[in-house]
Amino acid sequence: MAVTIYDVAKEAGVSIATVSKSLNNSYTIPEQTKAAVREVADRLGYRPNSRAKNFARQASGTVLFITDFYQNIAFENPHMFEIISGITTYLDGKDYSLTIKPLTQQAAPLYILDIIQQRQADALIIHAYILTSELAAILSRVDFPYLVIGKPEFRCNVCWIDVNHEQAGQIAANYLLDKGYRKMVFVMGQENDALSQSRLRGINQVMAEEDLTVEVICNKSPYELDEEVISNLLIRNPRPEVLLCSNNHLALHCLQHIRRLGLKIPEEIALLTFDNYPFSMLTDPNITAVEVDMHDMGINAARFVLQRIRKPNLQTQTYCTSPSILEREST
Repeated sequence: MAVTIYDVAKEAGVSIATVSKSLNNSYTIPEQTKAAVREVADRLGYRPNSRAKNFARQASGTVLFITDFYQNIAFENPHMFEIISGITTYLDGKDYSLTIKPLTQQAAPLYILDIIQQRQADALIIHAYILTSELAAILSRVDFPYLVIGKPEFRCNVCWIDVNHEQAGQIAANYLLDKGYRKMVFVMGQENDALSQSRLRGINQVMAEEDLTVEVICNKSPYELDEEVISNLLIRNPRPEVLLCSNNHLALHCLQHIRRLGLKIPEEIALLTFDNYPFSMLTDPNITAVEVDMHDMGINAARFVLQRIRKPNLQTQTYCTSPSILEREST
């Protein structure tokens, strides 16, 4: 015969409500009591019925992840799937499932408002890519658990978490300075790219402390180099000592140009990229990368929204997941 919540309550010497709250990790129950109830539940082999739990708490058991899944996103933004993997890893075993909803910036505000009003999900995780001032205003005034992944590019009061890209720039510059490099060029996409600008600020801060500067090359796209500009850069005398590329796509193009000119890496010019995916570990030589654990950021996002379900007044605007250097042959 299956073990019931009544059996757990009797064995633990507590009420049925206390068992339910303990297994749902309610902040109203002392940690010692929750630990004792869990021990009894595990020992007796009690497994709560997730559908019954959701009905009792008037919840759907669903967290909704919203972003714009445009064509080629897997190529252009592989981090998206690491984030989703982290979210599902944390939700697994907590009686919540993740549903993914593709939305454009234009469609997001009305759709999300409808989701909130009808309580079709228990919480929302929203990628900053689709965040607009209209959507930010909606999120700021509703009483609903949500989190934005990525720091908004405009001033607003929404809850968000992000990787500290400025710190990533500092880590890259400090690493290269410690290796003895002084003449650096930062290769980025469009001039108005917020992520690259954050990394550049970190690089500039470190270089300024050494009375040095970094040269900056902007391109029309984060995925293509201006071939004439990069070729002139590589044949210049004196040549830069190292290229810092804002993403793997630009780093791969730089590597191809360096190869065409017959230059040796890292003896004649070194190469560093931000982010490990999708190419840096596949090239010859492998490219040194400043890596951030996006899977961990997904875990942090899921943890926060579940906390916010229990504590609606919880707020956050912070960075998580520190970047690290993956040193390889290119430096």
